[in-house]
Amino acid sequence: MSDQILNQILEELQSLKAGQFELQQLTRAIRDRQEESDAKLEALSMDVNKIHGNTVRIEQKLDDNINDVRGDIRYLSHRVVALEMEVDKLKNR
Repeated sequence: MSDQILNQILEELQSLKAGQFELQQLTRAIRDRQEESDAKLEALSMDVNKIHGNTVRIEQKLDDNINDVRGDIRYLSHRVVALEMEVDKLKNR
């Protein structure tokens, strides 16, 4: 009877060891996948930062261009008014 109990204990122990080994492999696989996910997330974060920097630079260029265009429009508006006044003077001669 004691041999039978010892055999049952050994079988149970082997089963536990096999389960533990399987859990260790699953844990390693999860850890490896997590490391891959972390690397991908880091790459995405760097891409987002690069895109953000590009967006800020583009917005600054657009603001500068808009200000230049506004200045050009003001100049042209004043120039048109001056030319209209010249035309009126020529008409009234």
